Amino acid sequence: RMVIPNAVAFSRGKVSIVALTIVILSLFNLAWNHVVNPDPPQPLSSWESLLYSRQLSKTKKYKKYDPKARYTYFHDLENYYIHIPKTAGYYVFGKIEEMVASTFEHNRPHVCNIIMRPLYKLDSKKCQFCFTEQTYSHYPKRTYTMIRNPRDHVISQYFHCAESKEHHYYAKFMPSLDEWLEAWVLALDNETKAEENEKFKCYDPRNKQTSFVYRHLANDEKKDLETLDKRFEVIAPFERMDTSICVIFIQFSGRVPDECVCASEREKNRNRNRKLVDHGVKHHGSSFVTTAEQDGMIAKITTEDVMLHKYTNQLFEKKLKETEEVYGIT
Repeated sequence: RMVIPNAVAFSRGKVSIVALTIVILSLFNLAWNHVVNPDPPQPLSSWESLLYSRQLSKTKKYKKYDPKARYTYFHDLENYYIHIPKTAGYYVFGKIEEMVASTFEHNRPHVCNIIMRPLYKLDSKKCQFCFTEQTYSHYPKRTYTMIRNPRDHVISQYFHCAESKEHHYYAKFMPSLDEWLEAWVLALDNETKAEENEKFKCYDPRNKQTSFVYRHLANDEKKDLETLDKRFEVIAPFERMDTSICVIFIQFSGRVPDECVCASEREKNRNRNRKLVDHGVKHHGSSFVTTAEQDGMIAKITTEDVMLHKYTNQLFEKKLKETEEVYGIT
């Protein structure tokens, strides 16, 4: 007669052990995720997640997890480039690769572009300069990025969604430029409206660049400049593309490519002929003529980006002078 109670007690004991094991494993998983990436990237909207997954499926370098390999985490990275969408990140990546090839005969550092792939997918021994479309983390030893004129940046986001080959499937969801801008102005202090705007299957242009590098400015110029200077080895202006790339490469490698000598002078002649990656877009941020009303709406949704762009130019002038003095170049 005592067999049944004993069986029940044994069964309950097994359930308790299993439950305790699950709790312990869950806590360990949370702690491990915090160690690996305590400052996770901003969550993506549903359409962005789908878009990135489509991009990754076409990326040949995407590799499956190998338990025998040692993989990279944020704290393993020596050089980390934050590619903010629509700031010519693919062009910068290509130029850095070219400079590595032209200045290193042996032991060339490997430059890799992981887009949004998890960092554990990388072998840390094979990636000395990592380009990624993820947000700022304090773990990498040296961080770089490029900031674009906010007005041009917003226009570029719109036309990427409306015209690019990569986004052609979702272009049918895009309204006119005026309607798109007005929708995001209405979403400035209204997250319900922001969620509704996901129907456009496009970027959220509200201070997009600031959200990648700072989340929110402190509205204190001295404090903001100090924070940005501390966070970034180089934070460079998009509008000075050639000089910006040269400063980034020199600070990363400690070498001066021939094309970076007198880069500022050469830049004046190259700006007219430079071919950036256009993704099949017909209209571009820097050349598209906007109305006064459109400019007003853009200004409302980029107040922090405008300040960030101003701070970027100030910090870059300082870094440029330091680089010229240390390496004896102009």
